[in-house]
Amino acid sequence: MRIILKKFMKIFIYTFYLAILLLIPTFSIAQNIKITVFNKTGYNLDSVSFDHFYLGKISKDSTVFISGISEITMQGDVPLLRPFGIIKRKKRPVNLKECGTKSKKKKSGIFAYDILINESENQYQLYWKKHEYK
Repeated sequence: MRIILKKFMKIFIYTFYLAILLLIPTFSIAQNIKITVFNKTGYNLDSVSFDHFYLGKISKDSTVFISGISEITMQGDVPLLRPFGIIKRKKRPVNLKECGTKSKKKKSGIFAYDILINESENQYQLYWKKHEYK
């Protein structure tokens, strides 16, 4: 009985170590995206979200760093989903659905984007632009 138990324990330990070795790359690859977001709107933004990640408030002319994202869907060189944020005393029109045509998923990389604003009268719409370092 002891011999069987010892063999079982050896097999269990080897299997356990093998499972850990196979899972380690999954956890390390899943967080290889780092994103820097610059608020270039000239306004304080509230309830800001990036894709499905809630960022909260971003003061005007400030920067937010995002990590821990496993993948991002891009259209060209910007994220597919438009940024969301609330500006006090301004109406935000309903966002149109983005078209996923020619979109690509990225699973790693370092990205930097500006949040910019289109304004007309009392309405606005936020959009992305790839950040250019000077």
